[in-house]
Amino acid sequence: MASKRKHKSCTLKEKLEVLKRLHKGESATQLSKEFGVGKATISDWKKNRGKIEQFYTTTSEKTIEKRSKTTVSSYEKLDEALFLWFTQERQKGIPITGPLIQEKALQLNKLMDGDVSFTASCGFLDRWKKRHGIRQLTITGEKLSADNEAAVEYLDEFKCIISSYLPQQVYNADETGLNFKALPTKSLASQEERSAPGFKMDKQRLTVLACSNASATNKLPLMVIGKSAKPRCFKNMNMNSLPVFYRNQKKAWMDRALFKEWFDKQFVPKVKAFNKENGLPPRALLLIDNAPSHPEEMQLVCDDIKAIFLPPNVTSILQPMDQGVLQALKQNYRKMLLRSLLEDNELTILDKLMKMNIKDVIYWVAEAWENTCKESLQKSWKNLWPELEFVQTVFPPTKENCELLQLVKRMPGCENAEEECVEEWTAVDDCGHEEYTDEDIVAAVQGTSADLDADDSEEEGDAPTDVVPHTAAVSALDLALRYVEQHADATPTDVMFMRRWRNISLFRISRLKNIVRKIHV
Repeated sequence: MASKRKHKSCTLKEKLEVLKRLHKGESATQLSKEFGVGKATISDWKKNRGKIEQFYTTTSEKTIEKRSKTTVSSYEKLDEALFLWFTQERQKGIPITGPLIQEKALQLNKLMDGDVSFTASCGFLDRWKKRHGIRQLTITGEKLSADNEAAVEYLDEFKCIISSYLPQQVYNADETGLNFKALPTKSLASQEERSAPGFKMDKQRLTVLACSNASATNKLPLMVIGKSAKPRCFKNMNMNSLPVFYRNQKKAWMDRALFKEWFDKQFVPKVKAFNKENGLPPRALLLIDNAPSHPEEMQLVCDDIKAIFLPPNVTSILQPMDQGVLQALKQNYRKMLLRSLLEDNELTILDKLMKMNIKDVIYWVAEAWENTCKESLQKSWKNLWPELEFVQTVFPPTKENCELLQLVKRMPGCENAEEECVEEWTAVDDCGHEEYTDEDIVAAVQGTSADLDADDSEEEGDAPTDVVPHTAAVSALDLALRYVEQHADATPTDVMFMRRWRNISLFRISRLKNIVRKIHV
C-alpha cells in the first residue's frame, strides 16, 4: 500500500516560481514531485494566479517568503481606504507614525459607518503593515520618502514580473495637472524697477494622462479631463475627431470610474490592435502608481492584458513618465502657448488668453505629445529597466529649455528671465496637484462619487462652433489644396489628405442636389 504524501504548505514565493516555470512549458507532474504537492494543488494555483500575482506586487519580498495565503483583511474597504490615505500623505513626505495610522483608521471607520466594535489595535496595525509591505514604518514612526534601497529591491521583483513580456508589451501611464493658461511668474527686474509687470497666475486646470510602451513604438493618444461636459467650443463637433480622449469631472481630476473607462475603451482596444498589427502575442502589462484615483488591480484586467501597481515608495524614482516625459510634454505645450500669444500684435496678451478655449488647448497638448521624441520615452525606462538595449544609446542634448527660454524673454516683463524661470513655470502645475479628502477616499473605495453632478458650465473664452456649409468647405479646401501642392514642405500624404476632404465636401453637395431634384420631381 502506497504511503500517504505528507501535507506541505508552500510559500507564495514558491507558488510564483511554479507558475513561472509552468508558463515556460515545464511539466506539472515534474513540478508536483519537486515541490511535494499534488497536481490538483498546482491546478488550483493556476486558477488563482491573478490573486497571487496581485498580492506579490503589493507586498514585500520578506512577506511572500513567509506567507502561504493571500488572505485579505476582514475590514477590506477600511483597509483599502487607509492605504489610499497613507499613500497620499506619503507622497507629500509627511512623517507617519503607528498611532497616527491607528487614529486615522478609527476616523475612516466612523466615516464609513463601519463596525462599532473596531478598535484599530496594534495587531490590526501590524497585519496592515505586512499586507502592504510597509517595511520602514515603526510604531514610533519615521519619515517616509522616496526609498532608494526599496527601489533597488523592487528591480529584482520587476525582472520576475516582466520576464515573459517584450518591451513592446510593457506600458506605463501617469497623470499630471496642466494649468493651461499659466504664464511665467518671475522676471529679473533691474535695481531701478520697483516691481516687474508680470501676470497673475491663472489656475484654470486640466488633467492629462499620458501612456506609452517601453519601446516607444505605441504612444497612445492622451486622455484629457476638463470640468465641463459640453464646452461651447465643442458644439457641432464630432467628438471622435478630437486627437485626445476627452472626459469631464467636476474638479477636472482623474477618478476611478474615468480611469476604468480609459482602460476599457482606449488602452485595451489600442493595445490589442497594436499587438495584432505587429504580430505580438495578445498580452500586455500596464504599470501605474497606486494613487487613490486608480481602481483595484483586479478591475483592470481584460483577457491577458492587465495592470499592476508600482510600490508607493519607489514611484518617484522608477516610474518612467516621471523621469522627464511629462516635463517634456509640458515644455512642448508651453512653447506653442507662447507662440500663439506672441504671433499677433493686434490683441494684447491678456485678450488672447481670454479668447483661448478648451479646444485650442486640446490641439496644442496633442501636438505637444506628438512632438515628445521617441528617445525621451525610451530613456525614461532606464531606471526601471536598465537591461533594455536602446537606453544605452547616447542621446543628443535637448534644446527644449533653450527654445522655451527665448520665447519667455519675448514676454512683456520677462526680458531678463533666466532658465530657473522656465523650470519653475514647468513645475507650477505640480503645486496644484489634487489632494483627496477623507470623503473622496471613502467614496472611491465604496464605488460612489463624492461629486453628485458633472459641471456643465462653459469655460471662459468658449465660443460655439458654427456649422460650416458644404459649399464654403469646398471653396476653402480647394484653396488649401492648391496651397499645399505649391508648398516646398508638402508631402504626398498631405496632398492626398486635402484631396480626400475636398472630395468628401463635393460628394455631400452632389447628394443634396439629388435629394432636392427628387423633391421637385
